[in-house]
Amino acid sequence: MNYIELFVETPEEKEYLKEILIAFLAEQQFESFSEQKGGFCAYIAESTFDEQETNLLMSAYSLNYTYKIIEQQNWNKKWEENYNPIIVDDKLAIIAPFHENVFNTETTIFIEPKMSFGTGHHATTFMMCQLISEYSMSEASVLDMGCGTGVLAIYASILGADSVIAIDIDEWAYENTIENAQRNNVNNVVAIKGDVGNIPQKQFDFIFANINLNILKKDIPTYSNHLNVGTFLFLSGFFESELDQIVEVCKTNGLLFVKSITKDNWIACVFRKEP
Repeated sequence: MNYIELFVETPEEKEYLKEILIAFLAEQQFESFSEQKGGFCAYIAESTFDEQETNLLMSAYSLNYTYKIIEQQNWNKKWEENYNPIIVDDKLAIIAPFHENVFNTETTIFIEPKMSFGTGHHATTFMMCQLISEYSMSEASVLDMGCGTGVLAIYASILGADSVIAIDIDEWAYENTIENAQRNNVNNVVAIKGDVGNIPQKQFDFIFANINLNILKKDIPTYSNHLNVGTFLFLSGFFESELDQIVEVCKTNGLLFVKSITKDNWIACVFRKEP
């Protein structure tokens, strides 16, 4: 069976549309997605592809796209050949179950991403892992918003977190987080399908939110309300040039800027809840 490879261009100012588009394309029966420089690829069986429906979707968001036919091949083998391990300094290796390499890192997490982002390949996930590795998670309560594959939640649990809640609006992400937690023998990650309105009525020591600028600005007040005094909010999913907007919202909500790191024009930062 032949497949269609659809490439969707998402310029910096429209980067936040990725997750929205993937949700719509999944409804059109696209089966898998991969992040690419300047956009992402989506794959669907040629017999299922509806060019008119796809064109309407892209036109609605004023996005450019191209597509090509890919002849039948061993898709699992092809995917495995192009899925590389992610090594975060000497702290963490994020690998797929089929990888045979043994890496000299403090922690190894097995992730099978399916249709969810958050494998560590994207700069924002990579940086969030870097930041998490710098803090003690021992006996902490953690909330991971927009959890994707669950990699951040799983990492926090492995580092000693007492309880971890992982929330994502996407069904694939919700299911993937559950499966990946089981795959890593992590039993204290509770996955919830939903958004900021589904956060349980409790306080946290750490909140991770790797989403996008507009959602973060809207949800930061809620994150602040769910943080214990003196604890931390980790944010990413936006560009270095947008940091001032995040700092302003955080300051208004009692969150003091602590530090930031950058990679490929993306930024990840830490804020502390003030009294």
